[in-house]
Amino acid sequence: RTIHKGGIMKKYFFFDIDGTLTTPLTQDYPASTREAVRLLQKNGHFVAIATGRMQADARAVAEDLGITAMVSDGGNGLTIDGDILYHKGLPLEQCRLLLNDIDMEKHPWAAAPENRKYRIAKTEHYLEKIKDRYYETAIIPDYDYGAAEQIYKIFIACTKEEVKDIPFHGLPHVWFSRDSMIIEPTHKEQGIMAIMEKYHAEDEQIVVFGDGLNDCTMFRKEWMTIAMGNAKPELKARAKYITDDADENGIYNACRRFGWI
Repeated sequence: RTIHKGGIMKKYFFFDIDGTLTTPLTQDYPASTREAVRLLQKNGHFVAIATGRMQADARAVAEDLGITAMVSDGGNGLTIDGDILYHKGLPLEQCRLLLNDIDMEKHPWAAAPENRKYRIAKTEHYLEKIKDRYYETAIIPDYDYGAAEQIYKIFIACTKEEVKDIPFHGLPHVWFSRDSMIIEPTHKEQGIMAIMEKYHAEDEQIVVFGDGLNDCTMFRKEWMTIAMGNAKPELKARAKYITDDADENGIYNACRRFGWI
C-alpha cells in the first residue's frame, strides 16, 4: 500500500466514459472533469478509463484527457502506457450461433471484426433501420462471419419490445439507442482486478465512477462506488455515494468532497 504525503492513501480511479466523463447530451468533457483528472494524477493517484468502447475508440478519449490506462471492451481489453496487455473478442462460437439463428430480415445486424470504429453489414437494410453513424459501416453481402478471427461487437437493429426475438446464446447486451442493441462484454470488473493484481492494490484503494447498467458489475461492495446524478436508478441503488450530474461538475465535486484533490 502506498501512502502519500499528508497521510493520503493512493487510490486507483476508474471512470466510465459516456454519461460519466462526458455529459449525456453534448458528449463534451466538462472543464472541471479535465481538472479533476489532472489533479488526481498530480496527487499521485492512478487514473484509468473503464468503458465498453472498443480499445481504439477508448484510446482516443484517454489521449485527449491525458489518461494512460484503459479497461476497454467491457473488460475484454487492458491497455497501460500504450501497451495492449490483452484484447479479446467475443466468444466466436456463440457469435456464430446468434448470427446463424437471428432473423436478419427483421433484425439486420453488423459485426465489428477489427480494433477500429468499423462494422460490416450484409444488407443495406441495416443502415435503413439504424440511425447512428458512429461506426463506419461497410455493406458486404457475402461477408463470411464464420471465418472471422475476432468479433468485438455485434450491432443489432432491435427495440426493447423485440428482445424476445434475439437468440442471445448466453451473450451479454447493452443498448446503444432506442433502435439499436450492442452485443458486447459487460464485465469491467475483470480489467480492474487485473490492474489490482499488477500493482498489488487493495480493495479499499479502488474508486469507480459510472452512470449506466453496464457499470453494475464494477459497483462491488468492497470498492468505493460513485454514481453520477444522471445515473440509472439501478446503479444508484448499488452506489456508496451519488454525486452531481456529469454536466454539473459531478466528478470534480465528489473528488473534492472525499479529499482526493
